[in-house]
Amino acid sequence: MKCLLPHAATAAVLLAGQMIAVAQDPGFLPAQQQSSSRQRQQQMQAAAPQQTASQERDDVAASAARITSMSQLDNSRQLRVKDQIVFRIVEDKAEPKSLMIQDSGDIFAPYIGLVKAAGRTPRELAMHMKTELEKQYFQQATVIVALERERPVGPGGSQGGGYVVEDMGYITIYGQVIRQGKYEFAPEDQLTASQAILRAGGFAPFAKDKAVKIIRKVPGKGNVTIVVNLRDVMTKGRLEKDITILPNDTIIVEEKLINF
Repeated sequence: MKCLLPHAATAAVLLAGQMIAVAQDPGFLPAQQQSSSRQRQQQMQAAAPQQTASQERDDVAASAARITSMSQLDNSRQLRVKDQIVFRIVEDKAEPKSLMIQDSGDIFAPYIGLVKAAGRTPRELAMHMKTELEKQYFQQATVIVALERERPVGPGGSQGGGYVVEDMGYITIYGQVIRQGKYEFAPEDQLTASQAILRAGGFAPFAKDKAVKIIRKVPGKGNVTIVVNLRDVMTKGRLEKDITILPNDTIIVEEKLINF
């Protein structure tokens, strides 16, 4: 026993020395800390695209705030549905506003309301809005329009999500609405019949809003007609009567009969 104790003591001293050396090694990190470090790095990498996109939008807004001449506006690229634009009236002294081009191709602009934007260049859109503003709101209006962000191009794309153009569906609206036509319908959209009518500018004066027809193609049944009383939905708040619209639905708003 007397011979074994010195060896045991020596081993204990050596083990303690190794533990101290490890603890003092500046390059040593426990496994849990390494994992935490990787998580922080991943979080920073994930946040970087969002920060970059936000910085780009701020840069566009700042540039729009500095532009004072419409001759400097882009006149080469036509605007598209879902594009985000910056809008400013120099004489209004207000901060630039960010506006998205709706599925109908319109923007809702201050003072003048709905304006067709898709298919026009920023300069063409600015010139059109200038004309409308000077009719009754401004003696002179210098309108600045700049592309802030292009429409999303696909999942995981440069805009961080969205949809692929080829995946887009459509709804078609006919009859007594302000703007008949075919409207893009993204897969992630949640759209009701009343909201679809609003996209088309609302009902025309003689719309038969108590019996709006939705034509839907159902596998095995062909075309099925659903009739919805949107007057109750839109004037009485009977939201339970509203229905969800699906891609490729057709909405028909007939003209109501008037007896003279």
